[in-house]
Amino acid sequence: MTISGHSTMTPKQISQPVSIPDRFQAITDGLSPAPEVSVVICAYTMERLPYIYEAVDSVLRQTWPPHEVILAVDHNPELFQNLNDELGDRISVIHNDGPERGAVVTDNIGTRYATGDIIAFMDDDATAASDWLEKMVRHYRDPRVIAAGGKLVPVWQEHRPRWFAEELDWVVGGTYKGHPETQTEVRNLILCNMSVWRGVFHSAGFFTTDLGRRKNWGTGAESEFFLRVKRLSPDSTILYEPEAVVYHKVPPQRASLKYVLLRSYNEGFHKALIRRTFAGMSGEPLSMERSYLRYLVRSVLGKLVRFYKRGNTSQVASITSSVAATGAGYLMGMLKW
Repeated sequence: MTISGHSTMTPKQISQPVSIPDRFQAITDGLSPAPEVSVVICAYTMERLPYIYEAVDSVLRQTWPPHEVILAVDHNPELFQNLNDELGDRISVIHNDGPERGAVVTDNIGTRYATGDIIAFMDDDATAASDWLEKMVRHYRDPRVIAAGGKLVPVWQEHRPRWFAEELDWVVGGTYKGHPETQTEVRNLILCNMSVWRGVFHSAGFFTTDLGRRKNWGTGAESEFFLRVKRLSPDSTILYEPEAVVYHKVPPQRASLKYVLLRSYNEGFHKALIRRTFAGMSGEPLSMERSYLRYLVRSVLGKLVRFYKRGNTSQVASITSSVAATGAGYLMGMLKW
């Protein structure tokens, strides 16, 4: 999906919070009273201000209205003041001005602040489909489900490069080709589109910041968190629901091979740390990655066959380069730790 230009939404256009309609009683049979959902959005830069307004508005317009929206600002007094002035009468705006900074730390602060039964997470440069929360909440009727999340659709601000294979959409915060396409149990969800019973944080703890951070390339916090949860509660279910859709913007600077390689290297580095951390856990901590790698091999072979018809090997090269960079990062992580 491609968008052009920038958002022109203003604070006055953002919806007012509403209560949960009675028509959703059927969805929550077995969940009495109906669960309240807190939505946590982390923000850090004034450059995304129009996107933040869009994100908040999409959450407030949900068919399953949120109990509260918590906008957690990471070490940016100007952004905090602006958002608090404009949106403070409709949502909770909080500021991380403590000694630690970063998205994971700030999401943890928002999680601690939340009072809902379920806590949902979304990025500040994303927008949720109108039934996003509804599609996730309905699964909590099953007492085994402790977390539910959905599909991330990349929204390219400019065109998708021809060489950028859909198998690499995870690099830009999207659901990649090769990921399950139907409702299924998964090892972990993605922080930009997921929800968790609040009680899980009380029993398993919050997102870790101990895996380290390489610049702004992520920390593997979701993978580590859900592996920790499954170690404590092996019979619980982490559910992927593809109908719970979030649209995630892709800025032009991420549509480069350099970004793909750096992101891939970092992914491999942190997967090595996770494997070492959960080395004694029953099952394979990196089972999803192994399945994905097997899919990539089949995909590359298929693209090579189609090359003779289309005359383009750029996607094969991008996938191969990403796998190599991920492998290098993984090796470095194993050697370092």
